[in-house]
Amino acid sequence: MGKRTIMLAAALLAAGAAQAGTFHALQDSDCKLITRGELQKVINKVGVDTGLKLPKDMAVRTEVQCAQDVNSKRFVYTIRAAIEKLVNDGEQQRWAVVAQNTGYGTTTGGAALLREVRFTVRDVIRQEP
Repeated sequence: MGKRTIMLAAALLAAGAAQAGTFHALQDSDCKLITRGELQKVINKVGVDTGLKLPKDMAVRTEVQCAQDVNSKRFVYTIRAAIEKLVNDGEQQRWAVVAQNTGYGTTTGGAALLREVRFTVRDVIRQEP
């Protein structure tokens, strides 16, 4: 996990801590088919649709990677969604995975990829401990 991702996670956690009963969505994407805003909107919609209520020390993390297939206009993608809990390991805090789901496949556009993100996030929420 990069320094930027850790800083984003800490900022989101601090911002959401005042809102009990909500959930925190952490995201990381290196896919040019979708924007961070589109990804955030899908994650939030799934959380609302499923009625997800995580304690303030837990978050939904979604990572999307994709690369264009050199022989076509298709993109190969991987989506990893996880529910994570902030834990203390002595002097350090870290995110520990509680539930995880991974999706992968190929697509030609952002709409289909966002639909797959929605399915993957919904499936990991169904595993909520």
